[in-house]
Amino acid sequence: MNLKYWVAVLASLVLLPQSLLAAEPFFDFQPPEGKADIPAAFQAWHSGFEKNKDYGESWFFLAKTDQGGVLFAMLSITNLGLRTFDTTCDIQFYPLKGDPLVYHKELKREDIKASTTQMDVKIGGARAWGGGMAYHFTLDEPEMKVSLDIDNVLPPYRFGDGSVKFYADKSAEWTLGLNVPKGRSKGQITAGGKTYDLAGYGYSDHGWTTVKLPSVIQKWYTLRIYDKKFGIVLHDLYLAKKFGSKQIRLGVFGVDNQIAGGMRDFQYTPTKWRKHKAGYQIPTAFDVSFKAGDYAVTGTVAEVKFLDAVEVLAQVTFPVRIVIQAFYSNPYMYRYLGRYDLDVTDKAGQKEHISGVGLVEANFF
Repeated sequence: MNLKYWVAVLASLVLLPQSLLAAEPFFDFQPPEGKADIPAAFQAWHSGFEKNKDYGESWFFLAKTDQGGVLFAMLSITNLGLRTFDTTCDIQFYPLKGDPLVYHKELKREDIKASTTQMDVKIGGARAWGGGMAYHFTLDEPEMKVSLDIDNVLPPYRFGDGSVKFYADKSAEWTLGLNVPKGRSKGQITAGGKTYDLAGYGYSDHGWTTVKLPSVIQKWYTLRIYDKKFGIVLHDLYLAKKFGSKQIRLGVFGVDNQIAGGMRDFQYTPTKWRKHKAGYQIPTAFDVSFKAGDYAVTGTVAEVKFLDAVEVLAQVTFPVRIVIQAFYSNPYMYRYLGRYDLDVTDKAGQKEHISGVGLVEANFF
């Protein structure tokens, strides 16, 4: 029998015991109410978790430019034990036309300079900082330069204390705070002899975890829609089988310059799929339905331009990657532009139809 057979057999033996256990408990954003406020300490570096072997923390930025480009930028710190990297800076920019601009750099603990009381993180030539209603990301390296400023249209938002705790003893947690649910961005990115304007709409979030995400999350779908009047952010997480394959949902709906409501109970349901070579079924269309404050929203989102399939383990050496993929996880991030057609109904029953292009991510662990 060939090696592929034995890898499959061993993988099934590793996964089988979990499938036989009763669902583990988790505690989902307590209290469940949302609040338009995030303390500075939540946005800072949580260095106290550094000795936790499952610790990871990130600061994420996104900009959808008025010219049609899309920027993803993230600083991350990890102590997951693979020893491939300790910190990373990852940037992808997808212009309206042409090839993506990509930057990836791995650094060590000594390359971190960060505040533990407010958001100000420096990793190598990159820096993320801000608070309140303004956030910033810069990179100054020979191969790429980025200057991104985001002024909030909607205030920072989180549910409960920002954390989901796992297991009966609440010994592990995953957190997320929306620093910028919707903002206006400005700045530039330069690489490969070209410079692009980053004026448009921006988003930023921050969180940390003390549990390996593939052990608690199967997949994670997101939607971000921005126009002059409305802002929509949806995060729909599907938990692992050992947590009953249940979902964690969090979202924000904004009208003009105010948050109309935070959502924990919405429908973001895939209706069409396309299979990727990695084996995942990528959702290419969704039905959307939710209520927020005095508004009800229903409609659809469908892929119009595929941006990227990011193999998260691409930087890991081949032998290590094969072992991780066989016995643990094969994480992928899929990104595309999706056309939305939505009906927004206010409390007086007045209906407004909106359409345009939003951003969709489908992340698999």
